[in-house]
Order: sequence, then structure tokens, then C-alpha cells
Amino acid sequence: MKKPILFFLLIFIVHNGYCQHTDSLKIDVGTIGTVAKNDYQPLWLVSNRWGAITDQQYDASTFFGFSNNHYFGKKYISKSNPTGILRPEFYLNYGATVIINNHFKDVTLQEGYVKAGYKYLEIRASRFKYIPGEVDQDLSSGSLGVSSNALPIPQVTIGLTDYVNVPFTNGWLQIKGQISHGWLGNNRFLNSYYHEKNLYLRAGKKRFKFFAGLQHYAEWGGRRDGIELDRSFKGFLNVFLAKPNADDGSGIDPTQAQYAVYYAGDQRGIFEVGFDLETNNHLLHFYHQTPFDGSWGVDIRNIDNLSGISIVPKKEKAVVKKVLAELIYTKQAENYAPVDNRQAYYNNGYYKTGWEYNNMIIGTPLFINRYRAQDYVYFQQRSIKPFDWNSPNIPGNSNIIYNQIVGANLGLLLQFSNKFSGKTKITYTNGQYQNSGPNLSQFYTLQELYYRLSNSLNLSAGFALDAGDFTNNVGGLVGVHWQFKKALKM
Repeated sequence: MKKPILFFLLIFIVHNGYCQHTDSLKIDVGTIGTVAKNDYQPLWLVSNRWGAITDQQYDASTFFGFSNNHYFGKKYISKSNPTGILRPEFYLNYGATVIINNHFKDVTLQEGYVKAGYKYLEIRASRFKYIPGEVDQDLSSGSLGVSSNALPIPQVTIGLTDYVNVPFTNGWLQIKGQISHGWLGNNRFLNSYYHEKNLYLRAGKKRFKFFAGLQHYAEWGGRRDGIELDRSFKGFLNVFLAKPNADDGSGIDPTQAQYAVYYAGDQRGIFEVGFDLETNNHLLHFYHQTPFDGSWGVDIRNIDNLSGISIVPKKEKAVVKKVLAELIYTKQAENYAPVDNRQAYYNNGYYKTGWEYNNMIIGTPLFINRYRAQDYVYFQQRSIKPFDWNSPNIPGNSNIIYNQIVGANLGLLLQFSNKFSGKTKITYTNGQYQNSGPNLSQFYTLQELYYRLSNSLNLSAGFALDAGDFTNNVGGLVGVHWQFKKALKM
């Protein structure tokens, strides 16, 4: 107990000695009620909501949260992101959000974090909402790396919160990145560690900026009855460096690998390139993600991608505040590689849960796992059910069953007045179940509306319609959100 006490005592001393002000104590309370025609919800009423909504015919998700920010130290004007605004050098942020749902049976900590930073360098710990990379944060169908679909994964992270200038480039070259260590828990085949890192470079100084980056993820160090994979620092380095033919204790002799180079853990990632362009009337943002689930995916022949472009008008009174158009294509799936070397996106033969956390896909929700498939008639007819992760007899590469698709996503942010706004999404996918049989098409739609009754009270309503070969479903939501803000001068 002594170390935590000393830590918080140090924070208290520093805070009282140097704090400028407590900038924004914020309290959020609200509830979202959902109802659907079928026993489950349309896709966009439950997906990309950080695991807040249950996939049931009707439910209420009640939430309570708070956050607070403390700033102290000298003030500075950022040269990397010039706004002309003085900012304190040091800050300490903390907060938590608890959700009660499943007919008031489940209590879930959606967020619970501490963040401490110096300028743009930040250390953060526990559960927090964060989407890496340059994918659109408001309207995207979901990044191929980490999206807002699943509950935040508990982790410890150190990184840059935004692009910062590279020395001696006069602001023409900027960099951002982070590294994280997390815990995926035991609601899966293996109780495993989580590894994430990314690095981005951006070139340009005025109206046109080009960026390129790499995201790398891994599930590693799995444990289970009779299985003890390498969790040592050496094992971490093997994953961090993606060392080929590294022995992770799985019993696989990497020197005898028959089909491809062997890597410790279940590793995947994305390459991302794009640009920002400012015109006299609009702001344009373009991104192109290329996924890989193995070494053969790191190849110029890989044409699988998620690509999007958003347009934001500068006109203050514009009704359409943002338009996003996205295309997704993952049907190639390394078909240029030898058959035995090909990977199945988000799946793994040894880490059998794959790219999923608490039954929700971590990346794009346009892929379908067994947990979601159990509700759809097409899969019910084929006896598709979620795996019991406690069972010893689970096949590998079998949890994410719809992952070679072509699709499109259109999104709009709307502002009808100072108090009345909205969001629209129309999404289409086409693919095959386990990459064989007939092509299966599906539409997912959403219309949400928001009304601000006062500075602290907001109402929301939504309507979603799904139609296609998987499901024909309709649902709606009604929400109320009360927020309290208090700024205190110290």
C-alpha cells in the first residue's frame, strides 16, 4: 500500500504547488432505451458505441460518468499545432463511466482512466476511448485496426496525442505515435496480453499535408489450462519486433515451420496513407488503410483496403456539416500467396478467439463473428453458435466467419439549427459465408437526431433499418443526457 499512497501524495503536493486552475469538472448522467422488431438490434444501434448497448430486442443502457482536468506549470504556445492560445505545460486528467444495462443486471466500467502529460507527450492507464490513426472519428464504418465497436481494452499507453514537429524541418515534417500494453482477459480461448503500437509521419505545412503510418497489433502470452505461453520480457521483445521464427512456448518448432515464417502471438496491422487539403470553401480528409494478418499481407500486391474521404464545408450556416464516403474491399485475402500461407482476416489457428473483445469485433463491425451471426436466420440454418471458450475442442480460424467483403458507407453530419442536429449512415456489404457459396448482400441504415433543450440537457432519437440476406430488422432508440460542468479557479 505504501507505493500507491506515496504516488497520490506526490500528485497532491505537485497539484497544490503548481496548479493554475481546475479547468473542467464534468458529470454526465443519462439513459438510452432501444427496441427492435426482432430479438436483436439493427447493426448501427449496437455497433460502434464502445460496447454500451446490448444486442437484445429491448433494453435500457443507463450511464453515469465524470471527468476532471488539472493544468499546472508554465504556459506555452504550441509550434506544432499553432493556435496562438497559451497552454499549460503539464496536465492531469482522470475520469470514469459506468453503464448499467441487460435489464439492470449488468454493471460495466466502460471507462476508468488517469492521463498525465507534458505538452503533447502523455501517459494514460486503464480503460479509455481511443481510435488510432486517421480514420474519420464521426461517421466511419470502423477502422480495420481498432474501432469504437468493442468495450475499450484496459491498457497502459505512452505516446504523442497529436503530430509534433520533427527538429530541423521548420515544421514541414511532423510525427506522432504510441505504444501500449494491455490485458484481453479470460472471456476468450486464451487469457492473453494485448500489444499495440503505431507511428505516423506527416509532411506539409499549409493547405496540403500528406501522412503515412503503420499500426501493429498482437495478442500474445496466452494462458489456459495446460498452456503457458511466453510472457517474459524476451517474449515481449519478440512480439514488439515481430521477430521471425521466435519460440513463444507454443510447442511449435519455428525452424520446422512448413508453410511460412512463424511469429509469436497473433499479429496483424494496417498501413495507412492519406492527405488533408484545405480549399477556400472546404476541408478535405482522405485515408487509405491496407490490412495485413501475416507476412504475406505486407506486399505491394495486397489491394485489400478501407478508403474514405470526408468533406467539411467552412460555411458556418451549412446544414450538412460533414459528408463521408467510404469503400471497403477485403475479398483478395492474399490470394496471390501459396494456399497454405494465406491468412483469414481477424482469425488465428492458435489464438482461436481472434480479433474480438467481450464478444465484439475490435476492428470493423462489417465483419461478422459467431456471436452476432447466431441471431441471423441464414446462420441459424447452418447451426452457427458462439463458441464456449471453456471447451477444449474449438477449431482455429473459425470465429470470424464473414470477412471477405466489398462494401460502401455514406455518412452525414447535419446541423438544422443551434439546437437541432443529426447523423445519417447508409452502409452496404456483399460477401460469402466462410468465403464460399452464394454472395450475400446486406444494407444497414441509421438516422439519429439530437435536440438541446438547455446547456445541460439533451435529447436523442434514432431509427435503424437493416435489409438483406442476413437480416430484415427495424429498431429505434430514445435517449436523454444531462451534463454538469464546473470551472474552478485555483
